[in-house]
Amino acid sequence: MDDEKGSAGTVAFEVWADGQRVAATGVLTNADPAQTLSAEVTGADTVQLVVTDGGDGVDSDHADWADARLSCAAA
Repeated sequence: MDDEKGSAGTVAFEVWADGQRVAATGVLTNADPAQTLSAEVTGADTVQLVVTDGGDGVDSDHADWADARLSCAAA
């Protein structure tokens, strides 16, 4: 969560691979520390990084995928 909105706002971060959710943080607020989120996406044709509104609308929701990385291992 971006700190610019103080204590307002809730979001959830999700990783989707080929239309299936493969990882999620659950609902976070500004009071929560940064979370590490990793997912196995081997073989996926499409990977999406998604942020939801935490279930309470988008007012004051500012989210950042800080330092997001995808890594591939050579076969």
